[in-house]
Amino acid sequence: MKKIALICITSVSFLLAHAQNENFYKHELKAALGSTSFWLYEELLKYDERIYYNISVSYLYRPMKWFWMGTNVVNHFGNILRYTWREYDTNGTYRDVENLKMKYAFTFAPEIRFSYLNIKAALLYSSFSCGWIWHNGFDDATQQYPQQRKYVHVTLFGFAANFGANNNIFLGGELGNGYKGLFNFHGGYRF
Repeated sequence: MKKIALICITSVSFLLAHAQNENFYKHELKAALGSTSFWLYEELLKYDERIYYNISVSYLYRPMKWFWMGTNVVNHFGNILRYTWREYDTNGTYRDVENLKMKYAFTFAPEIRFSYLNIKAALLYSSFSCGWIWHNGFDDATQQYPQQRKYVHVTLFGFAANFGANNNIFLGGELGNGYKGLFNFHGGYRF
């Protein structure tokens, strides 16, 4: 059993060492468009309101060839909420007022990423992030908004295809679950 474990560890170490590029960019700026996760629908939204998509901007720093750390800023967009109420004057007259508001949520979250394939043309990785989300939703239990909660995002599989003269422009996508959505597509620049 010890021999099998030693062979597995050696094989994985060899693959990681072989898959790393000698020259790598230390900084990454990324913009992404994603869909919102199903579990986030229930937490953020009550009744018929839905958040349909999100736009995120990320900065990551790469101190080692396989390790990244940085932060995400995500803005979620949804349908329009309709608020109606009645205002009364002191003389007994009233008027009905209606207001429209765009449903949104804003997330700030630090992220760590582990890349397990770094070649000139592509990057494969997984990541984890945990952060705070603020939203302007209506909560029937507390009758208060905006609200703040903590949420996580786990990217099970992410990829980026590198382009450009120096392979520092990239396009890619992620499959995961959390505040960035089930799927998101991104593009960015490394320097």
